[in-house]
Amino acid sequence: MSTSVNAKLVGKIVSIDVKVGDQVKKNDVLGLMEATKMNVKIFAPKEGTVKEVHVGPGDHVNMKTTIVTLDD
Repeated sequence: MSTSVNAKLVGKIVSIDVKVGDQVKKNDVLGLMEATKMNVKIFAPKEGTVKEVHVGPGDHVNMKTTIVTLDD
């Protein structure tokens, strides 16, 4: 089963700290985004494997834009 990790704010992706195939644990930092002049960490909502990375540094995202997809 796949889980989408979505942006919770409008902003710009600063970094993505995972790649396809990486194993992550709940609350691991997946990346960093800038929103309203603040850096906001993007956390894994659960344990899993990174199936797909949908954005990269410099990309502008809206609320609910999928950042990363995780597989169980």
